[in-house]
This record gives sequence, C-alpha cells and structure tokens, in this order.
Amino acid sequence: MAIANYTKTCGKNTPGNRKQFFIAPSGAITVLTEASELITVLTAPSGTFKKVRADIDTVQVTSDGTFTTSGGMQQNLIAKFSMPSTELNVWLDSVIAQINCGIDIIHIDANGKVWLSGITSFAKEGKTRPWNSFQEQLDSGLLMTDEGMQAVTCTFGRLSAYDFTELNPALSDAVKAGTSTFIDWS
Repeated sequence: MAIANYTKTCGKNTPGNRKQFFIAPSGAITVLTEASELITVLTAPSGTFKKVRADIDTVQVTSDGTFTTSGGMQQNLIAKFSMPSTELNVWLDSVIAQINCGIDIIHIDANGKVWLSGITSFAKEGKTRPWNSFQEQLDSGLLMTDEGMQAVTCTFGRLSAYDFTELNPALSDAVKAGTSTFIDWS
C-alpha cells in the first residue's frame, strides 16, 4: 500500500462536538456505500437512529491508537447529562440492554462535519465493528456551588482499526437540517 499525500487546508478549526448525537442498534443499517473515503449511501429503517442530547460542551470523542505489525484504536464517545431523572434512567437502561449487541453512532463535530462509527465498508472491517462497551458514572457533588456536578457521565467505547467515516455533503446536510429519515427527530 502506498503512503498518501496530505496537505492541510488552511482554515479555522473549532475543537469539540455538538451536544446532540445519534445512536442505533448495530445491524440496523441495511445499505452502506463508501466512495473516496466518504459515506455516500446510508440506508436504515425510518427512525432507527435515536437522538441523544447531552449538556453543552460535554461531548468528547477520543481515539488512541497503537500500530506495529498489527494494532488498533481505542475509541470513546464521552457525554455528560446533568439533572438525573427517570427519563435519563430509562435511556440508560435501553443503552445497557443494547450494548452487548453493539451500537452505531453518528456525531457532529464543532466544525460541522458529520461522522459515522460502529460500521464501515465491508472492505475495511468486514462491515461492522460496533460500539460495545458502556460506562456510566454519577457524581452528585458536595456543595450547591460545585459546578458540573449532579450529572451522569457516559462513556461509549470500541476497538477499531479505522478512524470514523465522514458522511458526504448531501447526507451531512440532511442530518444537520433535521431531515434524515433514518433519525427519530421526536
């Protein structure tokens, strides 16, 4: 395999991610096509991906990889949800029930790029390498002045040999506009 060229495009870079991301059970995507390292077709039943809204400035995506003759990346999506509630507990229970079978995730970074993970083209990872670990931590804090406390921090995790895959402009625009039919916007 040849080494690719890379020339950085000059422009403003905004760290972070949008507070909203989308999760679906692994295997729900029925058609996935990739061309030029972009997802060009993503087909799933209507409303398959569920909208998740975390606290602002708390969604973080990490990827830590080591490669020699083999290797992979430990990838994480971390999000914080303040004010625990029955509704949050119901969502947590649904994630815990699904995580052993895997989850696919779509997230939007602060630069407006839309990324899919948990599934790739068949040529890369045999199609599916889902998010298959989940951790939740509640920290109530001690004092009424403890900033960022009384919140649940959730960490989705997976091991992969590939970076997240960007959706092409048409798919990305539909996600950002709230018109993708494979997302439950309610």
